[in-house]
Amino acid sequence: MRRTSTEQARLFQIAALCQEAVQEQRKRECRLGYGLDDYTEGRIVGAANLARKILRAIHGESLPTDRPARGVRHDR
Repeated sequence: MRRTSTEQARLFQIAALCQEAVQEQRKRECRLGYGLDDYTEGRIVGAANLARKILRAIHGESLPTDRPARGVRHDR
């Protein structure tokens, strides 16, 4: 059996936490729905979004940082 390095173990822990945040959002969408508590819902959605970005970075996928945000104009 091959042992993982400390860095790999940390990445696995980070990935597990990220997956947990994404699953919490999915659970909220499927079971509870939205519309009751804007603050908590915003935190759950924001955490899941950040978790997805972290997972993309861990997997080496490019992050959409070069695209302007929706509604932002860069034609000045």
